[in-house]
Amino acid sequence: MSVLQENAKSIPMWVGKSGEKAPPLCGSIPASASTTAQAGDQVAALVPEPDVAATAACNLSEGCILAEVVSYDAEKRTYQVEDVDAEEGKVRYTLPRSKVIPLPKWKANPVTNPEAIFPKGTTVFALYPQTTCFYKAVVDEVPLQVHDEYSLYFEDSSYPEGYAPAIRIPQRYVIECREKDCAGGSRRRSKQPSD
Repeated sequence: MSVLQENAKSIPMWVGKSGEKAPPLCGSIPASASTTAQAGDQVAALVPEPDVAATAACNLSEGCILAEVVSYDAEKRTYQVEDVDAEEGKVRYTLPRSKVIPLPKWKANPVTNPEAIFPKGTTVFALYPQTTCFYKAVVDEVPLQVHDEYSLYFEDSSYPEGYAPAIRIPQRYVIECREKDCAGGSRRRSKQPSD
């Protein structure tokens, strides 16, 4: 898991010209409709629950795991991705384009590109610490400086308010929660990471 943290810290910061808007895949700016993730890119992959339960201990109707792109078939509009957490051998999935969410390639500077930062109160998907699963969370505090992380409340029905205490998560692992992916109520992790 420390490799994931190092990966999050090592993504480059996007630096544009004065007044230039951040491009797709910078901070909170999602991929454009024409963007195709390349082999080796890390993505959030929405995979069927039985597969998730077997590999990543997520408890969602459709689990969102951290995966790496193996290939893209433009004719079929499908990706082949590998679960980054597979123990023995690689677990590979073939998924439609709509089930793959590219991760940011650049860190946004909150001072020069605040439009590339999710506002407080936004529902997002974020990688829960010490796991390779993305869960719904709500932004509690936004990064104020380039090396700051988001403070997020993860949904957790075991707490009276429905959310676990706030946790810091790097920009690299905080992505948009598309309306179709965020439909439904609170979902609870089947395996509670030690805090």
